[in-house]
Amino acid sequence: EPIQGEGGIRVIPNEDLRRIRNLCDEKGILLVLDEVQTGVGRTGKLFAHELAGITPDIMAIAKALGGGFPVGACLATEDAARGMTAGTHGSTFGGNPLAMAVANAVMDLALDENFLPHVNMLGLKLRQKLAMLADRYPRIIEGVRGEGLMLGLKCRVTNTDLVAALREEKMLTVGAGDNVVRLLPPLVIEESHLDEAMEKLDAACGKLDATLDKDAKAAGAPS
Repeated sequence: EPIQGEGGIRVIPNEDLRRIRNLCDEKGILLVLDEVQTGVGRTGKLFAHELAGITPDIMAIAKALGGGFPVGACLATEDAARGMTAGTHGSTFGGNPLAMAVANAVMDLALDENFLPHVNMLGLKLRQKLAMLADRYPRIIEGVRGEGLMLGLKCRVTNTDLVAALREEKMLTVGAGDNVVRLLPPLVIEESHLDEAMEKLDAACGKLDATLDKDAKAAGAPS
């Protein structure tokens, strides 16, 4: 994964991805990238590997490709696909007409000239807002990770506590490895949605921060 999702929104540095690409070329190794979570615009590029200026030999995509409808795809360069002869690579439901129609409609949207600029603009604004939130609640949030609208909050409290606090504010998030809370909003959100989300994040962090003060007072420690 160019950016690990389940692993905690860990961004592989572009220079490291380029080194891996060069090493694969030198040794005759196929480079396979998992862009199931990062692909189809999530990071502000159509695919996250574009941030590093490299091209994989084989790439897995899904999730956003169907906009919520179950569909996945395995993409390969012509050279890498030479071994994928008829009967050696496929699936029972692969390429069904409904899934292909849905994926085609999604790609029409993703390839619109205004789509990726929209993701980049809102991703930057959200990251800035989250950075200010981290500054406001340093005992709750250690930092912000990610690219585009694939962002993560590295927590100082247990990430499940923040997920639960946000649920109480009617905002659904999901945890990830390395004590991170993932923020993966729909790519078609508007700025008003960011403002609403930040209100809920601020309320949740505020309540957790107050709980820390209460616990410290109960333990006889300075807040």
